Amino acid sequence: MKIDLRHALLASALLYPAAAHAVALKTAPATLNPAKAYILVEYKRVPNPFAATPLAPKYLPQMGGLSLARYDVDFGDVRGLGKAASRPLPGKRGPIEAFQNRPILKTDAGLLFLHEVEPDTYVVLGWANTSFSLGSYRFEAKAGTVTDLGVVIPATDWPEGEAPQPQKLTAGKLLGAVVAGPFAKAPPIAPARLSFRPRSDADLTPSGIPADRITRVSFESGATFGNYLSGLVARIEGVNAPATSSTTEAPAEARP
Repeated sequence: MKIDLRHALLASALLYPAAAHAVALKTAPATLNPAKAYILVEYKRVPNPFAATPLAPKYLPQMGGLSLARYDVDFGDVRGLGKAASRPLPGKRGPIEAFQNRPILKTDAGLLFLHEVEPDTYVVLGWANTSFSLGSYRFEAKAGTVTDLGVVIPATDWPEGEAPQPQKLTAGKLLGAVVAGPFAKAPPIAPARLSFRPRSDADLTPSGIPADRITRVSFESGATFGNYLSGLVARIEGVNAPATSSTTEAPAEARP
């Protein structure tokens, strides 16, 4: 699958008017609000392949991440949209929680995010410009509790034999890209796929939150919905993975 990256990013911008504006916390709250739910997730940082270049950062910037949405289990769609359009959320609040790059903890190893949201059933809507509308995971975020998604592991879901091979950046290629500017040929892109693993002692942990208030997520697979990211479309496990419907007690890929 080869799609112009510029068009995909422009289309994905359509997400933000429907955002529900979760609060991305910058510090752990002294006490949890009993009327709110909290979602905890860690991203591992990606080394910069050009880190040896003078003034280049050691790690690539986090340009995108998880998008979540409130999910209507009865109608099998995002709340107030598509098949669930007859049951919108009250007021002007939208159902979609777009990625916010405001970590609660940032180290060389990873980025830890803690979001304060409304208690509800949530679905992993997508990653960056990929919508997992063909099949994703849903989970419950309960009031007064931190739901720990663990560590998210993204990958590019290239079809077999289509992954581009790394090329050496030469002065000629760099000059050609500068001359071509916005008319340069866009590189091919592929959908993302995700997996989750439980948090270990080696991973980041938030300080100040009692351990008994943090609950491992229970994912249920097979949630489908419309392509509300207006980007690439896939299943969360990848487009070549078999569709399943199951539940798991740990923050790992949902298993039969």
